Amino acid sequence: MLECELKFRIEDLQGLASRLEGMGVVLSVPAHEENRIMDLPDGSLSNRHVLLRVRSTEDRTILTVKAPAPSPGMKIRRELEAEVSCPPSQLIEMLSVLGFSVSREYSKTRRKGVLGEAVLCLDSLWFGEFLEIEARTPEAVEEAVASLGLDRSAGLSETYIELERKALEDRDA
Repeated sequence: MLECELKFRIEDLQGLASRLEGMGVVLSVPAHEENRIMDLPDGSLSNRHVLLRVRSTEDRTILTVKAPAPSPGMKIRRELEAEVSCPPSQLIEMLSVLGFSVSREYSKTRRKGVLGEAVLCLDSLWFGEFLEIEARTPEAVEEAVASLGLDRSAGLSETYIELERKALEDRDA
């Protein structure tokens, strides 16, 4: 499946949540996620812009593979996901037998809702709050951007790993 997404840095996430609910968007309760990015020792997945992620929530473990599909101005990737029935530590151990190790980790709190054909993700991370708009087509993302009255030019196509790296560089500068 193709995943098209665009992120927006948000100053007032709770205010946005209230606005969305006023528009009739039903938001999930906040869920804490732990994300572990796996790679081979030589960094070959990262070098090819391929993501292998183990995501865990309170009651789910999800293995995700994302492969690039070049697109200017919006992140579009092929995404394959599978929910697994073992705890994340066991899945990470299995992947380590194959030579993978955790290369990066990040946590976030997420609320989700649906607007048209797009999924809205309200994400809170240590380095900022974001609205991530995900859909199967660029047009559905653009429709959500327009419906929310967002400035399209403020959209970010970076991953959270890239945004965190920039935040760490700015903090250490």
